[in-house]
Amino acid sequence: MEDTRTTAARTHFDRWSQTYERDSAARWLGEVRTAALAALGLNKEDVLLDLGCGTGAAVRDAAPQVRRAVGFDLSPGMIAQARDRARREHLENVEFAEGDVSGPLPFEDGTFTTIVCTTAFHHFARPLDTIAEMGRVLRPGGRLVIADANRRHPAVFVLDLLLRALQPSHVGFRSPRQLMHDLCAAGFRRVSFCTIKRRSYAFVRAERDLGA
Repeated sequence: MEDTRTTAARTHFDRWSQTYERDSAARWLGEVRTAALAALGLNKEDVLLDLGCGTGAAVRDAAPQVRRAVGFDLSPGMIAQARDRARREHLENVEFAEGDVSGPLPFEDGTFTTIVCTTAFHHFARPLDTIAEMGRVLRPGGRLVIADANRRHPAVFVLDLLLRALQPSHVGFRSPRQLMHDLCAAGFRRVSFCTIKRRSYAFVRAERDLGA
């Protein structure tokens, strides 16, 4: 049976899909997306997965820099928008898939050299399972960036409590150190983080262990 938070997230993002790249949050989301992709240091040999891709903006941004870019999201509305926007831009090296990040991802082991996840991780119902799946589909030595609000920031801490009570799809923000611990436990290495916006938002970067 599907987690109720996942069902709520799908409904929430389906409603948002029509205005996702045009509303008041679009500029902020664009800044975060640009910084997260820069932290990955993409190159022409990379195969990128954007987990929680929304309307596919990061996939489209990365397309000229990589061999292949794939977006994955649980919202049919978001995926429909992503495919339409990529088609209008005539991008031939991108694709999109719909599904739940809480279960096994529909990709073979070691499919990707890079994974990005921006402003989505707090909706993932089973974050440790998702991290394990990230490690499975990431090639040894591959790079990962997870970007999300920093629960250690006082304002974010209060917001997290409110969203847990009021937003059915909200699972919870994490601190960078908690996320770093979970990544290390899952076999990632060279784990680090940085923050922006007065430490309210964090980027956690890691690499899959070469021996994993």
